[in-house]
Amino acid sequence: MRNALERVCLALRGLASVIVVLLFAVMLVAVLVQVAGRYLFNFPIAPAAEIATFSQIWLVLLGAGVAVARGQHVAIDVLPSQLPLPAARVALIGITLVSATFLAVLGYGAWPLMRLGQFQTSPSLRIPMIYMYACLPVGAAYMIVELLLSVIQRWNDPFPPPSVETEEEAV
Repeated sequence: MRNALERVCLALRGLASVIVVLLFAVMLVAVLVQVAGRYLFNFPIAPAAEIATFSQIWLVLLGAGVAVARGQHVAIDVLPSQLPLPAARVALIGITLVSATFLAVLGYGAWPLMRLGQFQTSPSLRIPMIYMYACLPVGAAYMIVELLLSVIQRWNDPFPPPSVETEEEAV
């Protein structure tokens, strides 16, 4: 079970990371086109603004899942890190359950919005808004999967001390 979940998560991580990078590139180009249109040609390019906005929304929700995978979300774990192993495991499960419950409510609450989005189109691009609203349940589901995997991976050391070297410093 653990190996299968890890393989699925690794595939999802790779896919999410590639999508996040592509979304960032699309957003960057759209903002540059928008700025060039506005200041060089004195003509606002509305589709560029919409593309940048939609890319950023998807980027944030998928990027949050990537951050969960890397353990980069803000966490206050001073108290849980002082607990003995059995109590630390209970705390890990409790924190994960609260987080997963919030994400499940977020995903579930997005369904009425998505149903409404079937009949709405974006003002400039004229694409169905369901594609934009879908980022909520997709991002929430991805974060839940990463949370479950983190419980499995951190079971023997639920709240490890922070490492001295971060990924950015290693590069």
